[in-house]
Amino acid sequence: MNVKTDLERYSVRMSSTGSEDVAEQDTCSQSDMSRSTIRWLGFPFASVSVLVILVTLFLMSMERGGWSWSSWTYAFSFAIMVPLVVFEMKRKAVITGGAIIMLFFMVLIDAGMPGYFGYSPSDLNWYDNLAHYLGTLVLTMFLWSFICWTVSPMGPPRTNGRRKLMLAVTTIIVVSIFFEFTEFITDFVFGWSNFHPGVDTTGDIIFDVAGVFTAAVVIARHRVSALKRPFWHNVPSAA
Repeated sequence: MNVKTDLERYSVRMSSTGSEDVAEQDTCSQSDMSRSTIRWLGFPFASVSVLVILVTLFLMSMERGGWSWSSWTYAFSFAIMVPLVVFEMKRKAVITGGAIIMLFFMVLIDAGMPGYFGYSPSDLNWYDNLAHYLGTLVLTMFLWSFICWTVSPMGPPRTNGRRKLMLAVTTIIVVSIFFEFTEFITDFVFGWSNFHPGVDTTGDIIFDVAGVFTAAVVIARHRVSALKRPFWHNVPSAA
């Protein structure tokens, strides 16, 4: 009969205890790494990339022409950072690549590239119309996305959503008309050069409305959104 001594029993017990401690340490280490990764995933990288693009455009405009009316366009465009950061951190929804491209060209065009070559955007009728059309199209897309992600943690609905779409469309149209008539009145009162008599205000409103309805048709048919929850935030642990 093999009888273990006290020393052998003590050695076996210490060995098993050490294995359990090592396993527990490995589990804790993996858990710490997982929490650290999740914390890093929560950083608003996409929103920061948008900020980098907008700051770059702003600095380029300052270098080419100093502070001008186009600089105000860039300055006001920074306001979009607030909802982007909030939705990325709270809803885990980031701006899509297509939305970044649309935002880039909208800001670039609305800031008035012809101004760098001695022209006013209103002097080039086709350019002015393009700026209004693209501007309202992109703004409608973003406002629709912001409304949907504000109301629902899952973003835009797969079906229905007519009220949200109507709210976005109505808001952008009202703002556009208000802006155009404000421009018209200030031109008349102060003698500024924004308005070209006869066609400018009417043409701007027409292309504003065209941009809004183009966005509305695309949204209604394809349910596109400027924001999307990426795959790394779809795991249950990050929900």
